[in-house]
Amino acid sequence: MTKSTMSFDIQPGDVIAVGDIHARYDLLSKFLEHVQGSLACVILLGDIIDRGGDDVKVLEVVSSLLREPEIIGLSNFFCLMGNHEAMFVDAMTGSGDDYLQWLQNGGNFEDFAEMREHLEWLSELPIYMTVGDTFFTHAGIVPGRDPYELVDRGKIDKLLWMREPFLSLGPQFEKWNPELKKIVFGHTPKEGIGEGKPYTIPDGICIDSGACFTGVLTAYNATQDTFYQFTAPANAKETAYY
Repeated sequence: MTKSTMSFDIQPGDVIAVGDIHARYDLLSKFLEHVQGSLACVILLGDIIDRGGDDVKVLEVVSSLLREPEIIGLSNFFCLMGNHEAMFVDAMTGSGDDYLQWLQNGGNFEDFAEMREHLEWLSELPIYMTVGDTFFTHAGIVPGRDPYELVDRGKIDKLLWMREPFLSLGPQFEKWNPELKKIVFGHTPKEGIGEGKPYTIPDGICIDSGACFTGVLTAYNATQDTFYQFTAPANAKETAYY
C-alpha cells in the first residue's frame, strides 16, 4: 500500500477516484454524502451498472452530476467507460448475442427499458483521462504502449477488459509518457487475503473492492494519497480512512 496522508479533510480541487459501483446505490449515496460541498473533482472509474440491482437510481444520479456537479458542491464530476457500460451499449445496439452476454454478466433485465434512456451518454463515456501526473482508467493499459493507439483503432475492449500482463508489469510509463507517474484503476478486485481492500501494482493502485459482493466501496483521493471506504448500512461499519 502506498503511504497515506491520514488526513480526513477533503480540500477544494482534490481529485477523488471511485472504484466499481456495480449498481450499489446505497454505497454511492454514502460516498456522495461524504464529498458533498467539498468542491472536489470526482472521477468514477466505470462499471457503475449491473449486478447490484439499483441501476436506474445510479444512472439517474450520475447523469445529473455529470451535467451539474455543483448541485452537491463538487467542482467537477466525470465517469469513465467500464466493460459493463460497453456491454450494455452493445446489448442495446448490437445483436442478440450481445444482449445475452450482458445478461450473463449481471445485466438488469427488469429495468433495461429505463436504463436505455441513458444510452446516449453511456455510449460517449471516455476510456481514460489524466490529471497532472496521474492516469485514470477502468481496467488497465498495455504495458509500455500509449492507450490512444488502441482507442484510435477502435480496439477499446482490450483496454476495458485488461488484466495481464498489466497487473504484473504496470503501465511502464517510461516507455511512452515519462511525465506520468501513477495509474488508478478498477475492474480486478483482490480475492482471498486482502479482499475488499485496494492494492498496488508497479506504479499503480487498484481501488475495485468488489462492492457488489463485499458491500465495500473504495474511493481514493489522488491529491492527498488517501483512501476512503464506505460500507452498506446493513453492515453497520464505520467509514475507514487509511
